[in-house]
Amino acid sequence: MFDAPSQFTLSRRRLLTYGAGLAAGSMIGTRAFALEKPKLKTVKEGVITIAMSGTMPVTGFKDGKITGSDAEMVVAIAEKLGLGVEPNIMAWSATVESIKTGRADIMCGNMGWNTKRVEAMLLTDPIYYNGNFITMRKSMPFDGTFDLNDAKGFTVGTGTGYSYVPDLKSIPGVKEVKLYDTVDACIRDVLAGRLDFAVMDSMNVDYMIAQNPGLDLKQLSIKPNTVYPSLSGRGQAVMGMNSENTDLFDAVNEGIKWLWKTKKNAELLARNGMTSGEYMIPMEKNPRVGVDRDEKGSYIGPAAHTPKDFSAYFA
Repeated sequence: MFDAPSQFTLSRRRLLTYGAGLAAGSMIGTRAFALEKPKLKTVKEGVITIAMSGTMPVTGFKDGKITGSDAEMVVAIAEKLGLGVEPNIMAWSATVESIKTGRADIMCGNMGWNTKRVEAMLLTDPIYYNGNFITMRKSMPFDGTFDLNDAKGFTVGTGTGYSYVPDLKSIPGVKEVKLYDTVDACIRDVLAGRLDFAVMDSMNVDYMIAQNPGLDLKQLSIKPNTVYPSLSGRGQAVMGMNSENTDLFDAVNEGIKWLWKTKKNAELLARNGMTSGEYMIPMEKNPRVGVDRDEKGSYIGPAAHTPKDFSAYFA
């Protein structure tokens, strides 16, 4: 689907200027030398298109401006590559297909890594780490951490396509698991009493509560349980990209290394209300080793390819 143009292009004038500087033994030519933006294939020329649900605080679009921690990370990386960014807002359940069919370049929004997604697309290195919470009305008789075994006899809602749906459906005695395309729809059902619990992106729900302090909602962290590792364990947020566009993937992944090096990811999380240091703490055991990364972080499995070096754009 995508061709693979050369990474660097130097104009004749720029190359001569650089060579003259070296010959003169001065830094003038070196300072004048600068990399032109890389030739990268995107759905829309010169622009990275983001497939996103538009759910704050991780992705949003307001007054013609892209907002939200994850989407703003894409913008920061794109600027380094000399690219613009445009949102393509859709239901979360539609984002994967949009990437697979080449209608968008990247998807993000507290997107968790899992083995099914590895088969469907290229997944970047993590942009931060997180855990899951369960949302309920304040009147529910639970406090502290929530034991998943206590979900017996209750209805639970979550997002269509979320990685922990199989875990929720396997909890013995759960009355019903309902799937929703948006966080708003799920949380409305909790408030209306049509759902007892919701397991959605906790950052999205925190943002809703912060914007509406009077909401009759509380969130409890889920107690670790090895029987339900996807639901109760910590995870890593990543971005998804088309499997055939490895050049763009390599460039963005280099940008993610830059986010960590400069702590730009922590800055953008905090700007959007997520100030906990937990987001920056890696998982004790990386589940990707042996799946799409080896122990040294090299690409293997469905992600295997020889990466190109875009580090010069993030120096």
